[in-house]
Amino acid sequence: MPRPVIDSIRKSAIHRALVTRLLLASILISVCLIVVVLYVQFKNIETQTVEQALVQSERFRFSIMDELDAPGLGDHANIQRTMDKLATGRVMPTDGHFVSVRIADLDFREVAGLNDPAYARINAIHDYIHINRDLAELRNQGAWNRMLRLGDDVVIDMGYVLRNSADAPVGYIEGVYVISPAFFSKAYRSAIFTALMVAGIVLLTSMILYPAINGLLRRVAGLSGSLLHANMEILSVLGSAIAKRDSDTDIHNYRVAIYAVRLAEELGLPENEIRSLIKGAFLHDVGKIGVRDSILLKRSSLTSEEFKEMSEHVRHGMDIVSGSEWLRDAALVVGCHHEKYDGTGYPEKRSDGDIPRAARIFAIADVFDALSSKRPYKDAMNYAETMNRLMEGRGGYFDPEILDVFVRIAPVLYETYANRYDEKPRNDLKQINARYFWPDIADDVLER
Repeated sequence: MPRPVIDSIRKSAIHRALVTRLLLASILISVCLIVVVLYVQFKNIETQTVEQALVQSERFRFSIMDELDAPGLGDHANIQRTMDKLATGRVMPTDGHFVSVRIADLDFREVAGLNDPAYARINAIHDYIHINRDLAELRNQGAWNRMLRLGDDVVIDMGYVLRNSADAPVGYIEGVYVISPAFFSKAYRSAIFTALMVAGIVLLTSMILYPAINGLLRRVAGLSGSLLHANMEILSVLGSAIAKRDSDTDIHNYRVAIYAVRLAEELGLPENEIRSLIKGAFLHDVGKIGVRDSILLKRSSLTSEEFKEMSEHVRHGMDIVSGSEWLRDAALVVGCHHEKYDGTGYPEKRSDGDIPRAARIFAIADVFDALSSKRPYKDAMNYAETMNRLMEGRGGYFDPEILDVFVRIAPVLYETYANRYDEKPRNDLKQINARYFWPDIADDVLER
């Protein structure tokens, strides 16, 4: 694949990854801030409304201060008249008003009270007071104030010790203060508006920062992409080096990698496992570099000693890939591609699920390519012969479930790639590599 096309894929992947993560981060931060802002705003609304109720009750206290300074709370009738003015609205604030008030002396004898007959839910207030209110609580608590909802109204239930001008306790007062719906609606809208403004600022900040972040990430990704490009070339060079010694062509690595990827996709493997599979497919025989030519190129059957030496290529391959952090996950295939499902393979005689899934997939792809391709010592088999030989190894050499899945896609793979030595396998695998490796650059850069 041309480098400009790869760069375009990389930039597109970075753009998508950055936009997605920046958007998700902005939304997450916005939601968290909205929750915090709404909580604080609603607490402020509660504080403001309680303060309003306290201010009104203090005004009332000062209006009857002469009676509070007098023994026994002075003229009870005058206290009642002052309350009645409150009920008629002559001193009623626009943000709310008291609909129920009781005043008692220190022995809890009621000396005055009011109930606003114009208030539609006064019976609900009476029921609430009857169930929840005991003035004797003030002796221990000193004061209370609670915001609650009765029907559609938000009210403040409050009570405190009455004190005279000398700050001496002379009685008790408790009441229910109904907040004006207009005030509460205005405060609620203000809270919502503030929360949305905060969220908007977060999103706007993300939009402003995006170009700068995107530019920096593209520079980092450019360096990472160059490194990945170099790694992919090393992968190809290593695979080609051993192929030149073994079969005079490296096209086998491309075909078998394509077969393995297609099978892995059919099985639904995650992308990280497919990347490991691609690396392993290219480097599965890299350890043959350490095998003598007299054994590697021998066309007749190997002796037991020669086979033992040949099997050492697995250990050599593990030593090679373990020396590179980027190639280390290729060990899943390099170290186990000669294991057999029934446990008769080498080097560890693993069986069944003890063999890594990538190695079980590769084993099928590798044998499929070997059977369907022409080699210096054999002709290519046709499709029927190839599949018959594969099925002979079902449950012995190969994982039967994986082989059954491969049977579904084998006809197309055979028709497209079998015994093909032109540039199509190379070009198609480059497309696959771009799809699986280049988008990963964006994730890697964003995680740093």
